[in-house]
Amino acid sequence: MKIFKFLTILSLFCISLFGLDKDEIKQNVSIKINEALEILAKKEIDEDTKLNNLFKIFDPMFDYKQMAKISLGKRFNSLSKEEQDEFSKAFEIKLKNSYIDKIKSYSGEKIHIKDANEPQPRRYFLNGELISDGKSYEFVFKFYDAKERGWLIYDIDIIGVSIMQTYRSQFADMLESADFTTLMAKLNESSQK
Repeated sequence: MKIFKFLTILSLFCISLFGLDKDEIKQNVSIKINEALEILAKKEIDEDTKLNNLFKIFDPMFDYKQMAKISLGKRFNSLSKEEQDEFSKAFEIKLKNSYIDKIKSYSGEKIHIKDANEPQPRRYFLNGELISDGKSYEFVFKFYDAKERGWLIYDIDIIGVSIMQTYRSQFADMLESADFTTLMAKLNESSQK
C-alpha cells in the first residue's frame, strides 16, 4: 500500500540532529517533516542525494538498538553482547534498506502533526495524519526518555499497526523453527536486496 510505504519512509526522517527535550518534540517534528517534504519534492535532486540528506539530518533521533531489542523480545537478552550488536546493526540496515527504494512513491502528500499524549511518565506519543487523495491516515511517533540522550523514537504506529510489533511477530514465528544464525542469514539476505 503506497500510503503505508510513504508513512514508513517519513517515520525514518522526522526530527532533528540530537535528542530532544520533551517540550521540543512537537515543534521540531513539524519543522523537520516540512524540511523532509521539501527535500522529497525536489525533482532536481537524485534519489541517493535525497536519502543521504535525510539520513544525515534525522538518523540520530531513532534508537535503533532499542527498536532491535523490542523486535526480538525476550530472546534479545539471551544473546551474547556480540550477537546483540550484530543483530542491532543488521536490523537497522534492514529498516533503512526496506524503504530506500520507496522514496520514488512520494507524490505531494501532506502531513499534519496534531496532538500528543503521555500514556506513561517516560513515554510521549505524537499523533499525526497524512493526507493523500482526500483521505486521512493516522500515525503515531512513539518516544521514550533515553535520559542523557534525550527523547528518542522507539516505535511508530501506522494506521493502528506497530512497526516493531509486526517485526516481533515475524521474528518469533521464524525462531519457532530456526536458530539465531538462520535469522541473521535471512536478515542479511533481505538487507542486500
